[in-house]
Amino acid sequence: MMRELKNKLFLMVTLACVLIIITGCTTIGGNTTSKKYYTGYDSIEMNFLDDSPPPIFYYDSAADLASQVNTIPIHVELYNKGSSDSYGALFISGFDPTLVAVQGYTNNYPGYTGVGQYRPTNMFSGWYTDSSNFAINAINIPTASGDISLGLTSVGGNKIISFSSFGFSDRSQLFNRLSFNTMGSQYAGYGGVSPGVMNARIGAALNPITMGMFNSYGWSAWLQKFQLEGRNSNNPSGGMTVVEFPATLLDLPPSLEEFEQPIQVTSCFDYATHATAMVCVDPEPNSNVVKICRPTTVSLASGQGAPVAITSVEQRPAKGRTTFIINVHHNRKNAGDMLYDYFSLYKCDPAAGGIVKTTDKNVVYVGYVYLSNLDITMLCLPDQIIRLDASGNGQITCSVDFPQGMALNGAYRAPLEIELWYGYSKTIVRNVLIKRI
Repeated sequence: MMRELKNKLFLMVTLACVLIIITGCTTIGGNTTSKKYYTGYDSIEMNFLDDSPPPIFYYDSAADLASQVNTIPIHVELYNKGSSDSYGALFISGFDPTLVAVQGYTNNYPGYTGVGQYRPTNMFSGWYTDSSNFAINAINIPTASGDISLGLTSVGGNKIISFSSFGFSDRSQLFNRLSFNTMGSQYAGYGGVSPGVMNARIGAALNPITMGMFNSYGWSAWLQKFQLEGRNSNNPSGGMTVVEFPATLLDLPPSLEEFEQPIQVTSCFDYATHATAMVCVDPEPNSNVVKICRPTTVSLASGQGAPVAITSVEQRPAKGRTTFIINVHHNRKNAGDMLYDYFSLYKCDPAAGGIVKTTDKNVVYVGYVYLSNLDITMLCLPDQIIRLDASGNGQITCSVDFPQGMALNGAYRAPLEIELWYGYSKTIVRNVLIKRI
């Protein structure tokens, strides 16, 4: 009897251990599968902390303004739940500035020492009217001097920064300045960029540009800026931070015993989508020899850890040439989520004063496209820009001419790596009932 009981106990313990192992991990072909960090459609997520601001706040009419007894606590929690590093800023709005003073936004805030908002004469729009260059500090990306000089080019008589090269004569100069080693391309004599750019974290080449844009052309030091790392194997949860907006109630009209005050917080940030599709390269698609693969459409399901997803890559093979049609889709989670043209990102500030036009939204820039170790970005039309339709769909075409003699290698599989860059905005709102005591 005792022996049977021991056997049952042993079996129960063994079964429990097996269940723990099965639920804890799954093995495929003897290898333990790991969590995928580059799936889904999340990016920067934010929410108010519990009771900050509180649903009801009591105003003491007898309190001294400097005591901050009538200061409403407002704390916003930010998470980077996507795969891209991100740089951005928070803007608070919705309040009456004659009744509520928010640090950095209204000049009657106690202890206020200077302008807290954007300066309208210096707003960044992507266009310039003079011939001077300006430099940004490439934080976290090593460069020889620490700065990247953004030159100007002329388009239609206007001075503009080329997003593809940021003022350099070609992308190899830009990435060389970013310490991503350059190499000679096999295609049309173009000075390409080495795959070293892909060893950096997603969005790492975009963030320094946004820093310079925010620091030089938008808002003062009062602005609540943030820089959050994306989810990756070294940081599975992604970056997070908490931002505070102290808001002090001013002298309320004597007859105003209670009123509801909405508090709106808007996040404006850059983001990147990175995807790798294994495609079939076949310089002689009409040949009937036995081949390892045939060019076809590659579907990319479940997203890449960003709100803009690359959904599929279609292949159009021809003799000595292949064309890739890259399809993208904007997965909008909430009504307040907006996809911005990167150069119009400053307009997401509710107080910027600029009219958000249809052309300011739903624009995605091609950061780079690689076929194996060959940079084919400049072969993507039209102009390395993807304009999305009302349903959030768009595409871009990248064509590659193969060098003579390449057919001798036959068909083979190769990685097509794509990174997209864009601006993004999210909004949250909480109502606070203010009562006089």
